[in-house]
Amino acid sequence: MSDTKRKISAWIPSALYDDIEKAGYTSPTIAVTKGLELLIKKQAGDIPETSGHKAETIGDNWETSRRQLETERENLMNEIERLKVSLEGAPDPVELAQLRARSEELEKHNETLLNELKRNDEHQQNRIEDLKNHIYSLDNQMRTKDDQIEKLNENMHKQAVHLQTLLNQKAIEAPENKKAWYKFW
Repeated sequence: MSDTKRKISAWIPSALYDDIEKAGYTSPTIAVTKGLELLIKKQAGDIPETSGHKAETIGDNWETSRRQLETERENLMNEIERLKVSLEGAPDPVELAQLRARSEELEKHNETLLNELKRNDEHQQNRIEDLKNHIYSLDNQMRTKDDQIEKLNENMHKQAVHLQTLLNQKAIEAPENKKAWYKFW
């Protein structure tokens, strides 16, 4: 046989294909190749029409089945190891349930605290508004008092000026009209 290969395409009955799979062939290419080789050997007369070729097929099937079983066994062993590792890393269901219950409890507590915080925030905002209003009122009172004090100062200044003027006028008036201090009649 030459080293080069050629592709062929063939249609076969489904039942024959199922039988090939049951026989343990892993691919249709291997089954077709073996079948064509047996056909050529049979025509060349190398193989008698006895069941000798069945022994070869059974041997090949057994070898193929053995390899498939070993592969499957290795896959299953790997899966067992992977499951053991994941089982070791998995939390205990009781502990997980307790953690979930604790988590829910903490979430409820957080919601309660959040509601209290909002309520306190509203109270503080109301208090701030009240204090601002009180400060505004006090500021208005202070301005009013400042205006009153300023007016009083102006009045007192006017009165002081008026008194000074009166005193100056009396001092300018004739001193002879004044009586001596010891004469009181």
